Amino acid sequence: MSIAPVLRLTALGLLIALSGCSLLSPPPSTTTYDFGPLAAAPSQPPAKLPKLRITQTDGPVWMDGRGIYYRLQYTQAQRLQAYATQRWIDSPQHLFDDRLREAVAGRGPLTWTGDASVPALKVELLAFEQVFDSATSSRGVVRARATVYQKGMIGQKTFVAEQPAPSADGAGGVKALSASADAVIAAILDWAATLPLDTSQPPNQVRQ
Repeated sequence: MSIAPVLRLTALGLLIALSGCSLLSPPPSTTTYDFGPLAAAPSQPPAKLPKLRITQTDGPVWMDGRGIYYRLQYTQAQRLQAYATQRWIDSPQHLFDDRLREAVAGRGPLTWTGDASVPALKVELLAFEQVFDSATSSRGVVRARATVYQKGMIGQKTFVAEQPAPSADGAGGVKALSASADAVIAAILDWAATLPLDTSQPPNQVRQ
């Protein structure tokens, strides 16, 4: 038997073996996260809110998916990228929206979205990312613009919260972003409580 057929058979066997290995190798597992349970109520109760309705939280197109995004500020500040095997269980807008509604309901009556007889709170997420200042240090950054309106704008303000990540990975980023989201929501509601939201009177046109 010549050497050439033997080499061909050996190569074919090697390819089959490699193909079998790739077929048998399981794909990388994906870990999903939400914001976790609400933090314990503060000892000092926050200011009560009058009746509010919440419109859907919006954000840029890249937030429509479930990716957990990070930015290497120290080396690639213009590049926003997502973890390969770690995801939110839903889009950041939906998770934020659910958390916002829970927080509003905890501080006053929450009515349905179409109830135009009460002021509406609209939130737009502008940033929602884990920012690495070095290879071992990162923070969760959440920036949001809140608008309260009823037959015209009552108030508008931008809020930013940053919380340090306990670890330099996706799990640490999730904890930091969840804490930052809760901090932004608390600040928005504290601000909304200072606005003229008396639903028995026509709203004043005040912009902040």
